[in-house]
Amino acid sequence: MKIRVLGCYGGQLLGFHLSSFLVNDSILLDAGSPTVALTLEEQRHIRHVFISHTHLDHIQDIAFLADNRSLKRMGGAGENRHITIHSLQDNLDTLKTHFLNDIIWPDFTKIPTVKDPILKLSAIEPLKSITVDDVTITPIPMNHPVPCTGFLLEQGGKQFIYSADTGMTDTLWKVANAQPNLRGLIIDCSFPNAYQNLAEISGHLTPKQMASELKKLRTLGETPIYLFHMKPETLNVMTAEVEAENIPHLRMLTQVDELLL
Repeated sequence: MKIRVLGCYGGQLLGFHLSSFLVNDSILLDAGSPTVALTLEEQRHIRHVFISHTHLDHIQDIAFLADNRSLKRMGGAGENRHITIHSLQDNLDTLKTHFLNDIIWPDFTKIPTVKDPILKLSAIEPLKSITVDDVTITPIPMNHPVPCTGFLLEQGGKQFIYSADTGMTDTLWKVANAQPNLRGLIIDCSFPNAYQNLAEISGHLTPKQMASELKKLRTLGETPIYLFHMKPETLNVMTAEVEAENIPHLRMLTQVDELLL
């Protein structure tokens, strides 16, 4: 399994991309930044997008990914005609009502036709696995103000977890501790410790809270841990606070990382 970091930040500034991870070239976990990180040809290989939740920093490039695919198809490209958006039904309903609604953005679930659209929507359910492009993906309920799931990925007997946005939780760790060959985990760490109240009400973690959560992981110190969703404005402060926790095999992601499992 190959996981390419397209964006890993919880805010958008010059040079900082929003959350999006490309799995094996054809599967996206969240869509904060694929069209600013990938060439048009690389985008053409994307067939599936798993959306953790519908906050804008995780969905915005669905719009431009669909637009680019539409133009690619009009230019004569015959393969990968559709992109399937997988998410909780509540999230799909939100996308249709408030985003792909022909007001904020054209409804690419019926463009160019209802029978042959650019985007297809497919509902997933918490803790029920599906397999796409040889990767088994299981949604994990997260602690966030809107319906949100992280994702457990499995291929070739190896597992990897992406928490998506989350505050303090137990479900994530129950799933993580049940994996026989967990090769890594991406977890939210958004705000400096001084912003703990903001982190709690917005469903995110500070370095101190993240360190507390990781104590629930049985393989802490063995399993690689990667942090994402850092706010660019406070990145220097957070870097110092994360380093002060002195957790082995843990580091903050950058958007040039590529993880090979």
